[in-house]
Amino acid sequence: MGSTKNVSAFEAMLLSFIPCFTAPTHGTFAAVAVGWMLCLGRPTMVRIIASAGEFAKKHLSTYHRFFRAARWDMNDLWRILVTRIVIPLLAPEGPIAVAGDDTTCGKTGRKVACAGWYRDAVRSTVKQKVIHWAHSWVILTLQVRLPFWPLRVVSFPIMARLYRKSDQCDEAHPFRTRGELALEMMRTLAEWLPGREFELLVDGAYPSEDLLKGLPENVNVVSRIRRDAAIYKLAPASKKRGVGRPPEKGGRLPTPAKIAQSATRWERRVVVMYGRKRVRLLHSFEALWWKVTREKPIQIVIVRDPSGKEKDDYFFTTDLTMDAARVVELYSARWGIEEAIREAKQVMGFDEVQGWKERSVERQAPFALMLLSLAKAWYVRHVAPKERPEAMPSAARIITRLRMAFWRRRISALSAPRREVRKFAEALESALAAAA
Repeated sequence: MGSTKNVSAFEAMLLSFIPCFTAPTHGTFAAVAVGWMLCLGRPTMVRIIASAGEFAKKHLSTYHRFFRAARWDMNDLWRILVTRIVIPLLAPEGPIAVAGDDTTCGKTGRKVACAGWYRDAVRSTVKQKVIHWAHSWVILTLQVRLPFWPLRVVSFPIMARLYRKSDQCDEAHPFRTRGELALEMMRTLAEWLPGREFELLVDGAYPSEDLLKGLPENVNVVSRIRRDAAIYKLAPASKKRGVGRPPEKGGRLPTPAKIAQSATRWERRVVVMYGRKRVRLLHSFEALWWKVTREKPIQIVIVRDPSGKEKDDYFFTTDLTMDAARVVELYSARWGIEEAIREAKQVMGFDEVQGWKERSVERQAPFALMLLSLAKAWYVRHVAPKERPEAMPSAARIITRLRMAFWRRRISALSAPRREVRKFAEALESALAAAA
């Protein structure tokens, strides 16, 4: 009975996507989604449909056309995931923390659409730079702390965009930097969730005019600032209207590193960083980072380890009212997106999808990310409240748990009458063939 309820709960999530498809295509979508979850090998369409078993009732060519030619928009799937599933379940109120980052997915074949030569961040080192043939994706994830595990940040992919090099762009796909792609996605989120506030967490490579100049007013950024950044005092308040334009910035300040050396007023705080409570000394002040944020003031937070074992960190936020300790905790929460990307690659086949046509490329990899979020949301909503595990299980264990629920229901449904044993054997053979 428990397996039946768990499977029904996951199927109910798939029903939420009905507005994104025609009736026949939604059936195809549901079969592909279930088959992808049950697939034990590389997620080729043949393996996926073999794993889907009785869920796949159409000809194989129909499923092959799903990513390449069917009429549906991946952005519609993201909208349903965000507005009907993830946000109502995990962040129904308060500011929404969203992390942004990019990653590459290695490919083979010169004719794979939109592929190019990119740095492999996993295999590269400080001394050696490794380049590989790949796709580059910019990804946004929802970062949440769940009541079961208050120290752990769990990351749910909620949107992705394919980065294209300039020679791969045209009128339909104008060139956008990774910062501009992140900006485009944040604007879309703000449109889907009007009235909500967002906290965008990005690493030090993202703060630039491409990202910050067009952010909606309800989006604040938390990121790193260079230790040698050129920062300035806020523009002085002009008392009289004189000749010429009023000054846009004040005098030049010392670099954040020099300010840290001379600072005498430090606030001792306990902060949650990377799953642990730590004691840190914090020094914060307001300034202008003219090259990046122009006339928009920022709050800079310098973080020091009182034991002296770790080097000083330098963070900033565009929210001048944010508590300095929260700035530190939010930036450390950004690490969850790195874990989500690794899970998507290791468990969901995010970097193993087979499409090489442009439309398939734009759909298949994000589809894997969306399924990862669905599986995590299913576990948090229907399994964790009953079992109360001491720690959030890995994505591999969550997917295995969902697969076992499907298999238990399949066995109980097919093996009761003796005449149905053959159907059960055929389903088992299909799964074993897909895992080979």
